[in-house]
Amino acid sequence: MKITIQRVVKFFILLLFILVIQSCNQGKVLETNNQHEVHAIDSRGKDIKLSQPATRVIALYESIVDDIFMLDAQDKLVGIPQQVYLNEDTYTYLSQFDSRFANKEIPTPTFTGGSSNVEGIVGLQPDLVVTFSHDADAIAQLEALGIAVYTISSKDEVAIISELEGMATLLGKTDRAKEIISYVNDAVDSMKKETFATPKKVYYAWSKGRVLSTSGKGTLMDMAINLSGAINACPLDLEAPNVGAETLYKWNPNIIILWNSSADDVYNLSELASLPAVINKEVKVMKPAVFFDPHTVKFILFAKQVRNWCYPEVYDTSSFEEDMKKALTVFYPSVK
Repeated sequence: MKITIQRVVKFFILLLFILVIQSCNQGKVLETNNQHEVHAIDSRGKDIKLSQPATRVIALYESIVDDIFMLDAQDKLVGIPQQVYLNEDTYTYLSQFDSRFANKEIPTPTFTGGSSNVEGIVGLQPDLVVTFSHDADAIAQLEALGIAVYTISSKDEVAIISELEGMATLLGKTDRAKEIISYVNDAVDSMKKETFATPKKVYYAWSKGRVLSTSGKGTLMDMAINLSGAINACPLDLEAPNVGAETLYKWNPNIIILWNSSADDVYNLSELASLPAVINKEVKVMKPAVFFDPHTVKFILFAKQVRNWCYPEVYDTSSFEEDMKKALTVFYPSVK
């Protein structure tokens, strides 16, 4: 009986020892995982934390997909908006960097019109979803299900750079972000040094042919136009005012800028036929649109193109094309 008790005691001592060792090992694992923890503040001011850099990412807007390609993290994408495949400029250019994208194999957990399909998103088992902050309903549903959501606003130059840096941190791509941000900051500083005594007035028309919708003071477009050395023809402190033809005649812009639209969207409007910018054929189109997306760090290329159109005597097309080639090499190191 005594031997049996000793054996039992020894067994429990051994069992206790094993449990202690396992506990210590678990502690080491947790400590190791904590060393890989990443976090970033999003546009809501919320601290988004991940136990390690994301490996399964869903981007719910086209410009966010572009950001992720610029960060060379497209291999982490498991979901993108359907619109990316439908936008010929974006699809054609980004296809060269990812065969899954080229073959349209990356799932699109969105409905027609761009709204998010929450069930489809959950089914893809992402460890990170990146979306614009105004997508409030989808954000609330996803976070309630325990899915990390990083939001962006792209409201201005500072936000675009900060949000790219935040995405890079969560994706484990901080070195890439530093390269991009260094170039953009230097380019912005250089452009701000040059001013023009008589700035041109620029009217920006919204994409997809919404000619009489524009962007007012304090907006992203206003920032990009001002950076170019021109001024926004719209003097209103409104984010997205709709205006009448008579208002456009009153503002009398020197140049009308289009992005993701056709010049015929303006030239075919009979009510604008007598507008000096129309008569003088000063309707300019940012083409291809993917190179000039002002919701990304490519706002710098948007501003450079506007400067070239407004002040060709000091910043000619040859100089602009050289700058653009350099920028695209920075933004997409594998560019062909």
